[in-house]
Amino acid sequence: MITYIELEELKKSWKGKVCIFGAGELGKHIAYDMLSACGFSIDFYCDNYIPEGTLIRDGIAIRNNQYLYDNKDSVLVFVCLSVKFRETVLMQLKEHKIGHTVTIDMNCIASVLDSIDKADDKVKKRYCAIYDDRTFLSDKFKRMVGYDLNIENPKTFNEKIQWLKLFNHQDIYTVMVDKFAVKRYVSEQIGHKYVIPTLGVWQRFDDIDFERLPNQFVLKCNHDSGSTVFVENKDTMDIAKTREKLTSALNINYYWKGREWPYKNVPRKIIAERYIAVPEDMVDYKFLCFRGNPEMLFTCTERFEGNGLKVTFFDLNWNRLNFERHYPSSKKEIARPQNLELMIELSGKLSKGIPFVRVDFYEIKGTVYFGELTFFPGGGMEEFRPVEWDYILGEKIVL
Repeated sequence: MITYIELEELKKSWKGKVCIFGAGELGKHIAYDMLSACGFSIDFYCDNYIPEGTLIRDGIAIRNNQYLYDNKDSVLVFVCLSVKFRETVLMQLKEHKIGHTVTIDMNCIASVLDSIDKADDKVKKRYCAIYDDRTFLSDKFKRMVGYDLNIENPKTFNEKIQWLKLFNHQDIYTVMVDKFAVKRYVSEQIGHKYVIPTLGVWQRFDDIDFERLPNQFVLKCNHDSGSTVFVENKDTMDIAKTREKLTSALNINYYWKGREWPYKNVPRKIIAERYIAVPEDMVDYKFLCFRGNPEMLFTCTERFEGNGLKVTFFDLNWNRLNFERHYPSSKKEIARPQNLELMIELSGKLSKGIPFVRVDFYEIKGTVYFGELTFFPGGGMEEFRPVEWDYILGEKIVL
């Protein structure tokens, strides 16, 4: 894992040009701000999909890849791409014998931020653009939702979510976002029958005793989102790939991604859960709750179909609501869940006293299972259509 000190040492030793390969959100904003704070001066960008000459940041433009290849010995390349494109570009650079490369991803960013977090105030001030929560959130908010964040007098749902990130820090929230600890919390609040049983918990991947696990199970980290591995057959699971995924996740403080405070101090673990066979068309039911009052819900459907995830809002009587948030709503008929009233009741119990929290459930073969508690859906940076719903839901959050 890399630190800001190592990056600054690299800056002192490098005398050539500097290129960022990748002009998306990561390369254009987060990595650029970090490298600039380290003292790097970015000379040009490269990107396989953006035309040459396009201005990316502070007057710095895209140059064609051939320019990079022709100057490979005098250019340090920071590869700033998502997993989807990273391996292809690294192979591309290797084929053209580009020897001076550094991969910058969110793991790297989080590692650098961890090192800054332990440094003095002078260092933190220098890295303010990526380290200071309010600065980071304000900049990203404008890019993502299209208007300035008013943290002093927030009115919209998205603004108030940012306010809650910055100022509503309750120790119990850390328990509630911990996928291991929350099971006990939920069991105490509504009963253990709604909680998917835990089969084991470990500090490291290599501590897992697979002999003691059934043939089917689910592995996940307790402190993040996206590290889940579904094991349908223990004998054919890819151990190396699973180890890499979960170990990488364990090394990252998920807090740095969106400055969601409850995640900052979650003690990181790997857990195994009972495997529950789910239909391909399974629906997620996500209830928006305001101080113990579920007001509405949305469903997540069609995740694995050609046009991608659909998010559809309903009132508590299962009438469709006429707005969308970031994702399109489904054009299909979505059946009212068998246990709607029960899920509404349970949502109210789990959200009591909290300004806002989203409570998630699944309904599988008539049985209700708790999913998770989410304090900042979409990071509070997903646009509404029409925009007035940003204000309508904002009014429901009392700070």
